[in-house]
Amino acid sequence: MRALCSLGLICIWGCFCCSAAGAAWQAVVPEDAVKLPMLVAVDKSEQSARFYGERATQLERAKVPCSSGQVLGDKQKEGDKKTPEGVYFVESRKTQGLNYQLYGREAYTLNYPNPVDRLHNKTGHGIWIHGRGTPIVPRETKGCVALNNNDIAELDTKVTPDTPVILANTIAPYFVVGSGASTVKEKTRAWLRAWQDRSDAFLQFYDPEAYSKSMRESFARFSNNKKRLFKRLPWIITWTDSIQVLEGPDYLVTWFNQYYRAKNLTVQGVRRLYWQKDSIGEYRIVGAEWKEKELGAEQAYLDAVAPSVHNFLGEWTQAWRNASVSKYDTFYAERAVQGHRKGRAAIRAHKRSLWQKKQPKQIVLSNVAMRMTRRGLEVSMNQYYGDTTGYADQGRKTLVLLPDGDSWVIVREEWRS
Repeated sequence: MRALCSLGLICIWGCFCCSAAGAAWQAVVPEDAVKLPMLVAVDKSEQSARFYGERATQLERAKVPCSSGQVLGDKQKEGDKKTPEGVYFVESRKTQGLNYQLYGREAYTLNYPNPVDRLHNKTGHGIWIHGRGTPIVPRETKGCVALNNNDIAELDTKVTPDTPVILANTIAPYFVVGSGASTVKEKTRAWLRAWQDRSDAFLQFYDPEAYSKSMRESFARFSNNKKRLFKRLPWIITWTDSIQVLEGPDYLVTWFNQYYRAKNLTVQGVRRLYWQKDSIGEYRIVGAEWKEKELGAEQAYLDAVAPSVHNFLGEWTQAWRNASVSKYDTFYAERAVQGHRKGRAAIRAHKRSLWQKKQPKQIVLSNVAMRMTRRGLEVSMNQYYGDTTGYADQGRKTLVLLPDGDSWVIVREEWRS
């Protein structure tokens, strides 16, 4: 199956300082972090926050002092005054209604507890990165991360919703390569394909028990709903133009912008999948997060698939020009409609009969335009046609295409002279 997207990979590696349960986590930030828009990494032992990525170059300093929880260790429960350890994402920026003494002028809320935190029965809420009404001192918060007001003010426009944040006991100053990130990247790509193919294999990517616990939703209910949709929907398109991989203490997160289109729904936003190894060492999805967001993803999708569509049109036109019935009919779905002809068999029979009498001589397509509709990907174009008897006509041709493995298939063909 040809992927209809280009998948990038940013890997943020992590490891345990030791193997004991509850051990402090040492995160490793690789050189590739500079390709992210922005990454915040908090070293609790050093009481510092570091900034990486394209926007970080605009900051006066790439490292500033911070203050974390009053009690050492990874947060486990509400009120333990510990700062959590793991990979988190900014949810929002707050500038109104803040207690200035505690939070300064602004704060960034984080998605603690994330699905893996819930899987580990961690409790609590309201973990922020915020300012302070007075100069910070080490380890003075109830679990948040505090920065001096002048330092957090510099983050405005650079830290945005969905910016990744690493909270770790220590941040290692060296680059480490791991195999888990490339594995879950491929699994994420396969998961997207299975979803688009409406395949039962889609559900095999999940750990049912862990998913039910972390998402507080019955996996059986989730599974049954997906199966009903797969049977009811004639087609699904789900696409991303990038996948980033972040590694937490005992999990990995794949994070990407997603465009979803079906007959009944169009939606786009940010998707996160949380992966852990199961009892036999296979990575499974144990939790997920979705945030609907306007990304301009439909146009990005059309731009991304345009080369494959033009290639498809070229091959279809060539088969037509060559009057190759056996090749030509492979471009059509089994139930394709071409004018008043319904089904690939009817299309094939018509072309065989027609081409025995007269064959195509010239076919020219121009002014190709694409758009997504409830029917699928509509591709319209000006068409000039001439055959060996001297007959010629021209008009506007519209093809409705749907993904088919690594290419496309025509489900409807319309002609207006």
